[in-house]
Amino acid sequence: MNSNSQASTAHASAATRFVAIAFALGVTMAGATLASPLYPLYEQALGITAGGVTIVYSSYMAGALLALLVLSHLSDHVGFVHALRISVLVLIAGLLASAAAHSLPVLALGRFAIGIAAGIASSAATAGLIALEPAGQVKRAQLVGSIMNIVGLGLGPFAGGVVAQVLPRPLLTPYLVFGIAAVLALLALVVHPADAEVTPIRHFRPALRFQAPNASAWRPFALASLTTFTGYTLFSLFASLAPAVLGTLLPWHGPAIAGAGVATLFIGSAIAQFALRKVDARRGLAAGAIATGVSVALMATSLPLHAGTLFIASDLIGGFGQGLAFMSALAVINHITPPEHRARSIASFFSIAYLGGIVPIVGLGLLADRIGLDLAIAGLAAVMSILALVLGAHAYRSSAIRSHA
Repeated sequence: MNSNSQASTAHASAATRFVAIAFALGVTMAGATLASPLYPLYEQALGITAGGVTIVYSSYMAGALLALLVLSHLSDHVGFVHALRISVLVLIAGLLASAAAHSLPVLALGRFAIGIAAGIASSAATAGLIALEPAGQVKRAQLVGSIMNIVGLGLGPFAGGVVAQVLPRPLLTPYLVFGIAAVLALLALVVHPADAEVTPIRHFRPALRFQAPNASAWRPFALASLTTFTGYTLFSLFASLAPAVLGTLLPWHGPAIAGAGVATLFIGSAIAQFALRKVDARRGLAAGAIATGVSVALMATSLPLHAGTLFIASDLIGGFGQGLAFMSALAVINHITPPEHRARSIASFFSIAYLGGIVPIVGLGLLADRIGLDLAIAGLAAVMSILALVLGAHAYRSSAIRSHA
């Protein structure tokens, strides 16, 4: 075989592995949000309350946070393909546990496993896509990763809701459909050769990867992280509770409608990130924070008024604001962090963001069981709106962000 044939074969192999990794990432992210439109059905079937729903959702976030903090370097040790294989296996286990769940603890355990899978996949797939991009274009690889992430997150609740509505056994069939997709993703990763192991997996040791910024970067790091914290709280609020709320505000009902409502949030986020990618970080962070505050205020207002239009507006504005704030915050983190510390700083940034999807939401659910969902959301909305507006004002006036953006 001549050198041109060898180069062509190597290029084709890299391209097919690139597609396999992108597909595995999309399937894993879809599995992460699959359960959102099913929560009202779980409330009826398992007799769980709003507090129970938020605990189940937060179990996923906790799994993702754990993976991000202590397992994000797994691909550095065993290679990104091996890490993705592990991720998809954990995803399949989580889907099986969720499909078989007949109690809140088992469902929460399944969601926790899916969170771990998503956390491992997000870091491993990013490394793999950059390494295998056929033309060696890093920006294009990052764009593909971002697209597959958002497409997966949006497709999960929408497709899961449609499957649950049109096919029998709505608490089983969606998991079987996505389980088949996960098996196909695993096969695609298995049939292609893995990248070389750096060290055998038996030598891998989980390690906490939290990187505190230096003194001069604390202020922009805090503003970026806390703004993203509020965005993740908003995302979790919609993903865990919106499916149940939509049934009382709209004339249409069922898992498909609930899934479409959750998917709209991710679509808005994706549109903001792609349409406004040239907006400077300071203005983007400020505008995103303010939009997040407005969104949660509209959501809280829509409930006592039974105003479906306000709720949909909140959904759209929230997705737009979260996407703009997240994109701008990540740009700030990249600018203020030296390259040798960037991976750990980004992991620390995401860790704070995921806490936003856990702590306030669990508190909301527990409070809702005591005083009612509407009052609990109103209280959280008041705190979040004030925090988001304060963060937006500080971000706009921040000379530290201006100098780095």
